[in-house]
Amino acid sequence: MQRFEIYRPGVFWLFILALMCVAPSITLGQEESGTAGETEGVEASESASRALIWTGTGERSLIQRFPESAVWLELEEGDRALGLFYPEARLPARGAVLVLSDEGETAASGVTGSLAAGLASRGWAVLTLGLESPSPVLSEFLMRPVMEPPAAEAGAGEEGASDSVMIDVMASSESADDLEARYRGRINQMLQAGLALLVERGYEAPAVLGVGRASIHVTNRVLDGADASALIWVAPRFYPVDRSGLPDRLESLGTDLLELYPQGTADDQSGWSIGMQLRRAGMSGFERQPIPWISPAPETLGDGVASRVAAWLESRER
Repeated sequence: MQRFEIYRPGVFWLFILALMCVAPSITLGQEESGTAGETEGVEASESASRALIWTGTGERSLIQRFPESAVWLELEEGDRALGLFYPEARLPARGAVLVLSDEGETAASGVTGSLAAGLASRGWAVLTLGLESPSPVLSEFLMRPVMEPPAAEAGAGEEGASDSVMIDVMASSESADDLEARYRGRINQMLQAGLALLVERGYEAPAVLGVGRASIHVTNRVLDGADASALIWVAPRFYPVDRSGLPDRLESLGTDLLELYPQGTADDQSGWSIGMQLRRAGMSGFERQPIPWISPAPETLGDGVASRVAAWLESRER
């Protein structure tokens, strides 16, 4: 009993020292866990915010693969975009073409790289740009059907319900409208900067070419006053919101337009084709040609498209 009383203070102090060593490590672990959680939360938030706008165009890999062709285009607010420049492979140069890839493609993927190489081998300088895919939220917004105005003879109760629905839709689409404006605005800046670069390098009034969904973006740039010698659509696809008013907008187009549409599309099945509407309307300076095409388009189709584009561009010079 006496022995226990003698050693009890020593055991007590050993226990206190052990607690003092363990407590800081527990606290430090909690702080590190909290800091890591906060950092991950911030990074996730920033990543989610960026994903709502665009997903990128593979710029890092393009610089590594094409170090001599890569050119940076300076955009607004310190932003920039990467393009690939293909100089003409034979002289004298025929001119220049600015190519905007299909949605989700980089400046070299899909048919874009082989299309540019094919044009360059035929005497055309080419600048290619990638086209970011819109986020799922923005894509769903762009694919929304165009709403018809409510019928005038609808009853008062129906009008009230319709007004309520329209208010809800407008309220919920405010952020989507902002995303769309930012998305389209950045693409427009890229095209404007790309055309300016080609002019700086001595190519006056380049032609502009859009693949797939890029067709509307190059069209908007030309309709906004870009100094382009020609407008070219390759297998064009348009969002419903773009399709509805495009034929009327193209009435003021003072630039020749070539549409290369997928071969095998029967005229009686293409009533919604913008090209068919333009042909039926007798639009001047418009030509429509079929090309072999599958979607998504492989690289092997690029040279065939380049051959058609080069032949059409050269026929306009005769």
